[in-house]
Amino acid sequence: MDVFALDLFHPPAPTQRRRDRAANPWGLWRPMVDPSYMNALSAWQPHSAVSRSDDGKALNVRVETPGFPRDHLNIELSDDRCLLTVSGSMHKETTTEEGGDGCDGGDAASPGACTSIEERQFSQSFRLPRDADVENIKADYEHGVLCVTVPTKGADALPQKRSIAIEDKTPAAKGTE
Repeated sequence: MDVFALDLFHPPAPTQRRRDRAANPWGLWRPMVDPSYMNALSAWQPHSAVSRSDDGKALNVRVETPGFPRDHLNIELSDDRCLLTVSGSMHKETTTEEGGDGCDGGDAASPGACTSIEERQFSQSFRLPRDADVENIKADYEHGVLCVTVPTKGADALPQKRSIAIEDKTPAAKGTE
């Protein structure tokens, strides 16, 4: 019987391949210099969930936005009324005076003061169903959780399939009438 064991303290050595040094001069340092990798690390997105109500007459969008005050959040409906976008941006500066938290002094005007800057922003879009009643969308915010309720009109409010008559504009058809 073969047993597969993975030694976490001594991983297997990578296979030796010849690399073109001109194509990748940084080798293992790619994460430090690759802008796509850095964007993936810095892009914070809040947790969100979309669900239907128990009776099926509303769509509920729940977005958890910890640390965002209500006035820094924005909800927009697109021009064609089929896309709901929830976004937010926050910029917070905190200055501590003379602390033992590792501050090295900062500038000469306020020795011992530290300033920390926290900046976060996000944008999430949700496609609305065809039967959404966009005139009656409601949103509430409590304890860092934004809840958007989109009522639906029901399947009978959707446009129904219909046939369209085709006119015949050929000269022969006009002469026979």
